[in-house]
Amino acid sequence: MAKVLGIDTAGKGLSLAVAEGDKLLASACLNVGLTHSQRLLPLLAALLEGAALRPADIDLIAVTNGPGSFTGLRIGLATAKGLAAGLGCKLLPVSTLEAAAYAVRGMGAYICPVLDARRNEVYTALYTPEGAELWPPAALAPEKLAEQLREFLAANQPRRVMFVGDAAELYIERLLAALPDMALLAPAERRLFGAPGCALLAAERLEQALPPERAEAFYLRLSEAERNRNARLAAEARQ
Repeated sequence: MAKVLGIDTAGKGLSLAVAEGDKLLASACLNVGLTHSQRLLPLLAALLEGAALRPADIDLIAVTNGPGSFTGLRIGLATAKGLAAGLGCKLLPVSTLEAAAYAVRGMGAYICPVLDARRNEVYTALYTPEGAELWPPAALAPEKLAEQLREFLAANQPRRVMFVGDAAELYIERLLAALPDMALLAPAERRLFGAPGCALLAAERLEQALPPERAEAFYLRLSEAERNRNARLAAEARQ
């Protein structure tokens, strides 16, 4: 059975996991405010050593490919591509939102991942309590998200939604106020780290694996540098 290494660097938390089939063999996570590039490879070495695994034991690399932090996604994808190329194995990108939702499957509420998108927005989607996608990924203001959820929950059972992801704590007071008796915050240990979900989902989808060079990040909007460039070009065109 294939051993899958999952990597999640898309948000504030850095996490790694190894899965084999539906079994999680090992996981490690950090949320200490340092850049993922400083901690990713040392954490990976410690994880494999602790699990008595060699890099050559890994059959597939899985990585959260977005949406998320532009810098974080680039770090994760570049590392995953390098590892896959070096090990001669394939790569499987996994939605950051779906990996986050996996952590709270089966807890009796709709699942709403919220990742910090800056500019008073969150990257989000909506999943059934079992993890099936209901709303596709989008970038929304928390107030707009709450409005859409309120309308949805008024017409659907169960009338509860669980928030997970690195923006859950940031916006939870506003979401709780907008969704009284409907909103739940995921347990702290399930809130930030997507690598276990990434690895376990990839283990279910081995046939979707790609050559490393074909894997790409999924961005919902332009980076700040690209927005600034477009604004500058537009200003120059008006002169």
